[in-house]
Formats: sequence, C-alpha cells, structure tokens
Amino acid sequence: MTRRYTSVCAMVFAGAVLMAAPLGAQGSGAEDGARPVSLREAIELAMRNAPAAVQARGLDRNAGAARRQAYGAYVPTMNLTVGSGRRQGTTINNFNGQLTALSGNPWSYSNGLGMNLELFDGGRRLSEVNRIRATADVAEVSAVSARFDAELQVRQQFYAALAARESAAAAKAQLEQAEQQLRASSARVSAGVATKSDSLRSAIQVGNAQLAVLTAENDLRVANAALTRVAGSTSPIAASASDTVDASTPLPSETQLIALLADGPSVRLAKYNVDVAAAAKRSQRSSYLPTISMSYNYSFSDNSKGFAGRQLLLVGGNNASRQTMNFNISYALFNGFQRETQSVQLDVALQNAEAQERDARLAARANLTTLLRSAQNAQARVSVQLASVAAAEEDLRVQQQRYALGASTLLDLLTSQTQLNQARQALIQARFDGRVARAQLSSLVGREL
Repeated sequence: MTRRYTSVCAMVFAGAVLMAAPLGAQGSGAEDGARPVSLREAIELAMRNAPAAVQARGLDRNAGAARRQAYGAYVPTMNLTVGSGRRQGTTINNFNGQLTALSGNPWSYSNGLGMNLELFDGGRRLSEVNRIRATADVAEVSAVSARFDAELQVRQQFYAALAARESAAAAKAQLEQAEQQLRASSARVSAGVATKSDSLRSAIQVGNAQLAVLTAENDLRVANAALTRVAGSTSPIAASASDTVDASTPLPSETQLIALLADGPSVRLAKYNVDVAAAAKRSQRSSYLPTISMSYNYSFSDNSKGFAGRQLLLVGGNNASRQTMNFNISYALFNGFQRETQSVQLDVALQNAEAQERDARLAARANLTTLLRSAQNAQARVSVQLASVAAAEEDLRVQQQRYALGASTLLDLLTSQTQLNQARQALIQARFDGRVARAQLSSLVGREL
C-alpha cells in the first residue's frame, strides 16, 4: 500500500509538471532542427551576413573611394560639348504681308572642349588630401570596430548558448539524482524504516527537477535562436556540443595589454578624428592666400548647306574654330568675417577632438583594468568552483550512503543535493563570465587573446 501510494504521488506530480510545460518543450531534444556550429563557424557566418559586418564592408569601400577622390583635385577638369541643329521657316513683311523663306545655310554643327586647372591654392588641396585621407582612416577604423562589435556579439551569444547547454546538462543530472532518491525513499518506506513524508518530499524534489529540465531546455532553444540571429544565418544553428571554448589559457599581463591598447579601435578612432580636425584647420588657412588657375577652351562650328542626297553627310558651308587660354588670380579681400569665424570654429573642433582623444585613452585604460580584473576573477572562481563541485559530489555520495544505512536524515540528503546543484550553476556562471570578459578584452585591444 505504501509503495503504491508513493508511486501514485510521484506519477501525479510528474504528470502535472508535464501538462503545465509548454508544448514545444516536449520534443526529442533541446536543439531540434538546428545545425551545430563551432564558434569559428558562427563568426564566419556573421562576417558574411550580419548587418554590422555588411556595414563595415561598406565603410571600407567608401574609404577607398574617398582616397581616390582626394587625388583628383590635382587633375584638370575637362568638359566636352557637341551640338547640331537646323533652322527653317519664313519671315513676313510687316508692310505688304509678303512671306519670304529664310536665307542662308540651314544646318549648323559645333563642338567644344574646356579644361580648368588650379596652379596654386595656398596648400588647400594638399590639406584637403590629408583631411580626406584621415577621414578614410576613420572609416577604416570604424569598419574594424564594427567587425569586432559583430564578433563580440556572436561570441557573447555563443557563450550564452554554451552556458545554457551546461545548465541543461546540470538540470538533467539533478533530475537523475532526484529520481534515484525517490526510489531510495520509496524502498525505505516499504521497509518501514522511513515515513511517507520522505517519499512525498522526494516526489516533490523530482517534480522540481523536471521543471528545471524543461526550463533549461527552453532557455537553450532561446539562446540558440538568438545565436542564429546575431550570426545572420538563414537556417537555425546551435552551439556545437564539441566546442567547449577553453577559457583557461593565461591572459597577457597588464603591461602587455596596455601596449596593445594603443592600437585598439576606440583609441585609433579618436586619434584619426584629431587628424581630420587638424587637416581641416590647415586647409582653412589657405583661404588667406590667393589662388592661381588656368583655363583652356577650344570651339569649332560649321554652317552647312544641307545633306548630300540620302547620305547623312553635311556638305558645303562655312566653318570656324577658336582657341583661348586664360590665367586667373583670385583673392578675397573681405568676405564678411567668414574666414575668421570659420577659423574659430575649426580651432574649437580641433580642441574638442583632442579632448575626446584623451578621454578615449583614459576610458580604454579604465575599461581594460575592469575587464582584466573580471577575467582574472572569473578564472579564480572557476578553480574554486571546480573544487566545490568535487567536494559537493563527494558529500552527496557520503550522505546517500548514510541515508541508506539510516544514519542520516532526508533533509541532510536534500541539502547536499541542493548544494551540489548550486556549485554546478556557480561553475557555469564563472565560466561564462570568464569567456565574456576575455572576448570583451579582445574587442578592446583589437586582436584575439
């Protein structure tokens, strides 16, 4: 009777748990239909498809085009014109109203070529070339930063999927322990050495473990769905079970990381923004100097009698050609203090860029210190939690033996199970924190650590 009562209680509770669970949680596995990929594969997918990576490639193309345009200022501009026309009709005499056909050649043809070139501009073009090159450098660094941001998102989500998978495994291990404990409690109740309360508590523990498994599997599905999105994959993907991402590799020293930081995306971006502001300032100084330019124009015109028969050939008529070359010197004597106002504005922009560069260096240094301490702390926590898990597993084994011999209470056993589960979850969290901190450090210094 006791065994039947206990079994019925366990079955009823477990059935209630399964009925309350989402329908999608009762599949054959937590990663149904998803293609397992490694971290490297997920990153490669993101580099091809993720919006941030696509934007980065666009920034690279814009930077290359801007560089080519900068050197175009040293090349003369050229324009070609070609035209042809025909006039016909009559004129009317205002005195007698007589109509007279238009005289002269009805057909005309003309073409022209114009060229302009600045010979001297006070260094404006050179400064402009330097400014555009610096702007292109900014675009390239922005592209690098965008790629690192996209990679960081993939890494973080991949690590979240790993943590979710590890949590699901821990939940299943907890369920197996709870089911084992339920069998042990039921046997003791049947033997008359334990009360029905033990089996009921064990059944509740099984139900809670089942809920934990369902929750963990749903969390794993959600994590893999988020990974699919950040990777830009058109088909579902999942973090590969074979890719554990070992984060125990020693990190570079703080001195080494500080040296790498000088070439980090955020610092480089701020530095190139200063270069852009300085080049714009130098370019503005040319407005106080005269400009010397040269222009050349060639024109040709032909007034013809008409077409020769059915052939599209102009015959007869008059033609003329003309060539001109001019040299011009231009200087703005007064432009309503526009130059002075622009000079002040560019001075302020340069000072702001320099201040932002100093702040970027300080912020990067502070972030490096914080992330390095987080990574080191996480590595230490992993070592501590590994020992805690080993100790909790041994304690549970001892408590199970003591409970089987009647030397321990069910409460002691359940406490050991709870402590083991807590130690496993703390280990999973420490591993996740260490992996994320390392990824953030890599993004900060602009290279994989």
